[in-house]
Amino acid sequence: MARLGDVCEKKVDTIKATYKGDIDYIDISSIDNQRKEITQIQSMSIVDAPSRAKQLVFPGDILVSTVRPNLNAVALVTENSDNTLVASTGYCVLRCLPNADNKYVFYFCQSPAFIEKMVSQATGASYPAVTSAIVKECTIPLPSLEEQRRIAALLDKVSDLIAKRRAQLDKLDLLVKSRFVEMFGDPVSNEKNWPMVTLGDIAEIRIGPFGSLLHQEDYITGGHALVNPSHIIEGQICIDEKLTVSDKKYDELSAYQLKIDDIVLGRRGEMGRCAVVHQEGLLCGTGSMIIRPNTQMRPYFLQNIISNPAYKKNIEDKAVGVTMMNLNVPIVSALTVPLLPVHMQEQFIDFMGRVSKSKLTIQQSLDKLETLKKALMQQYFG
Repeated sequence: MARLGDVCEKKVDTIKATYKGDIDYIDISSIDNQRKEITQIQSMSIVDAPSRAKQLVFPGDILVSTVRPNLNAVALVTENSDNTLVASTGYCVLRCLPNADNKYVFYFCQSPAFIEKMVSQATGASYPAVTSAIVKECTIPLPSLEEQRRIAALLDKVSDLIAKRRAQLDKLDLLVKSRFVEMFGDPVSNEKNWPMVTLGDIAEIRIGPFGSLLHQEDYITGGHALVNPSHIIEGQICIDEKLTVSDKKYDELSAYQLKIDDIVLGRRGEMGRCAVVHQEGLLCGTGSMIIRPNTQMRPYFLQNIISNPAYKKNIEDKAVGVTMMNLNVPIVSALTVPLLPVHMQEQFIDFMGRVSKSKLTIQQSLDKLETLKKALMQQYFG
C-alpha cells in the first residue's frame, strides 16, 4: 500500500501572474462523471478567466474533483491543447511518478473504496468538499508496475466495451429524434402546418405539492416514491427508495398522485426534462408538474414533443426566474403543440417500440459490463 501523495508529484505548477495569453480552461463542471472524461474545454483570454483558473495540466494528468455537485468526478487528460491548459482549483491534479501507472491510478480514483473514503471526509453543509491533501492521503494498493499496467489494460477493455454500448444507445436515441422530425417536422416552427393547440386544451396541468405539505419527517424508506426533476433521467423515472412517503401521507396528497400515462415534467432547473409514468404508486414532487393528456394526444408522442431540443429551447424562453428557471401552470398551459391524427401518433409510437426493444438488448449487455467492472475494481482496489 502507498499514499497517493507518495506516487504523485508533490506540487503542481500554477499559471504565472505575468501570463497574458489565451488558455483552454477545464471548469469544475467539465467532466462527465458517468463517462469519466472531459467533455468541455473553454477557450478564453486569461484576463476573462475566473479566479479558479490556476492549475497547469498536461496529458497524462488525472483530475479528481474535490467539490460538490461533482465530488469524485474523475478524468484523465489525454490530448494536447492549442493554448495553455489550465484546470480549476476545484480539482486535485495527480501527476504520477515513475513507480505508478497513471491509468491504474485513474481507475483507482473511480473505485468504490476511494469514493467512500472521500465522501466520508467531505465537509461543508451546502457544498461538501475535500481538500487535495485529503485526496493525496488516501492509500492505494501498489503492486509492481507491470501488474498495474496489466490491471489497467483489463479495465480499459471493459471500459471500451461500456463506451461502445453507450454510444449505441445514444445513436438509437438520435434515431428516434431524427425520425420524429422527418415525419412531423420541427414542433416549434411547424413548417408542415399541423393544427396547433395549447397544452391546456389537450391536457390537465397540475403543479406539484408546495414544500409546506412535505417535511423531512415525512420521508421514509420503501414507501411511495416522489418524482422530482433529479429523478427524471434521459426520459425515464429513476426513483430514490430513500425519498418516499407512507401510505397515509400518500393518501393525504391524493391530488398529486401520478397515474399511469401521466407525463411528469420538471418545472425547475433543466427545462423539458420529462417522462411518462408507467407504474402506480408514485407521487409528484415539489419541483415537478403533472401533465395528464386527454384522448387527443398520446403520452409518449407528447413526451417526444416536449423533449425535442427546439421545444426545450422554447420552454426555456418562457420560463421565469433569475437564479433558477421555473415553470408554473399558466406558462405550461399556454405552450402550443402540433395536434396530429391519433393514428399518426401511434405509428410513431410503434416505431419507438421497435427501437426500445433494440435498446433493451444493448442495455442488458451494458448492465452486465458495468457489473463486471465494479467486481474487478472491488477485486483490485478493495
